[in-house]
Amino acid sequence: MKLAYLALVVAVELGGAFGSASATVEALEDTVMLVDIEVEVRVSAQAVVAHLGFEDDPTLTLPLLDRGDGVFGIRTELETKNYIVVFDAVGAEDGLSRPVSLVELGADLSPDVPGVPPTTEGDDGLSSGARQLGWLALALGAASLSALAFWVLGGRDKSADTDGSAEEE
Repeated sequence: MKLAYLALVVAVELGGAFGSASATVEALEDTVMLVDIEVEVRVSAQAVVAHLGFEDDPTLTLPLLDRGDGVFGIRTELETKNYIVVFDAVGAEDGLSRPVSLVELGADLSPDVPGVPPTTEGDDGLSSGARQLGWLALALGAASLSALAFWVLGGRDKSADTDGSAEEE
């Protein structure tokens, strides 16, 4: 059964010799996926390759093609897994990127694909990150209301003192 996914473009900044990188899954079957991986290279390099690893599988090394304007990429068919990718700018100082997964690069993979971390959703359907942001918003709202109350009450006391002393004179 073949499913086509709508591509969401998510770029991750890698640092060092590399700028932003992204991965999109263009087609997904039960055991095979068509994925497009690209990375921005900020230094001069003889070649750029991507090393893809997954658990105990042998590492795949794929050459990336120059797409112009310092962007290198490849569109390839891979076994359906959440590979860890390390980009390598051959011939450049500090030419290795930090390891990132395809999901971190923006690949839209379902949770039943090997290597995709499970989503942590509670009974309300919110992830733990969304729940934390909700509590943070609640705390900031309470702090804002407290500051407003102190400002209003503090202003009323000063104006009462000023009005009272003016009447006595």
